Amino acid sequence: MALLGAHGEERMDSNARMGEAIRAANEALEHLGRAADLLDDASRWGVVDMLGGNMVTTLLKHRKVDDAQDEVNAAKRALQLFVGRIEGIDGVGLNVELGGVLQFFDIFCDNIINDLFAQRRIKESQRRVDEAIAEVTRVRDQLCRM
Repeated sequence: MALLGAHGEERMDSNARMGEAIRAANEALEHLGRAADLLDDASRWGVVDMLGGNMVTTLLKHRKVDDAQDEVNAAKRALQLFVGRIEGIDGVGLNVELGGVLQFFDIFCDNIINDLFAQRRIKESQRRVDEAIAEVTRVRDQLCRM
């Protein structure tokens, strides 16, 4: 059995890191996809809330946002592995929380103004998640071509 030289071992190590990074990117993309779906649901509940919803619709909207944040946090954990495996990739700063004060006012002082602010924050979060999906996909696809 022939022994691999240092260069061969280095290549195997590099290929293993590349495979781990691609798997981590795929895992992050799964979580980000679920977060995007949950934010779509939150946005729909937000429209219902603005059109005369009640406390239940407000709570459902915030539950979807909270669930989306959980998925984003899971994606961040996967991206940390992804970033750790590939040099030259920065971490992704992503947050979909509405914010405690806005959430409080939206729930307990439910009116169209607070609903509009919450809806705007949901839309901003959707945009950031979509951007993260596009960026992770772009980098993962580059890795696949290497």
